[in-house]
Amino acid sequence: MLIRAFGLADFEACQRLWAEADGLGSVPREEIELKVERDPELFLVAEDAGQVVGVVMGSYDGRRGWIFRLAVAADRRREGIGQALVDEVEGRMAAMGVPQVNLLVLKSNTGGHAFWEAAGYPGYEGVYLHSKRLDGTPMPTDGAPPIAETSC
Repeated sequence: MLIRAFGLADFEACQRLWAEADGLGSVPREEIELKVERDPELFLVAEDAGQVVGVVMGSYDGRRGWIFRLAVAADRRREGIGQALVDEVEGRMAAMGVPQVNLLVLKSNTGGHAFWEAAGYPGYEGVYLHSKRLDGTPMPTDGAPPIAETSC
């Protein structure tokens, strides 16, 4: 297995992995293109036999590192692919001097919570996500996760 930087040719494969993993919907191509321009070294895919089998989107805002949208193909889970992607993005962040990494997990994603706890990321009960769209698009008010709309 090879872990490498995401390329725009990986877009469709990553969209499928994200949809399969969390059902939150796709990430608009325009957002992906901007992400690739900003810090491509933290947007990684795992490839095996020419197929994208995992993806993670890391980001560094100058103060904290963030991990978004980790996904592994359903038939390849529990093979260490997710952990390998996390290890790689953490290593790259550490080399950049990132002091802390944060991430968001939906409350209902019990498997995700277990994965991140095992990876050394404790959860904090009572932490809330507040979001606002700057393009004027209304945020959901029905309790739906805003990340489905904003593609975090």
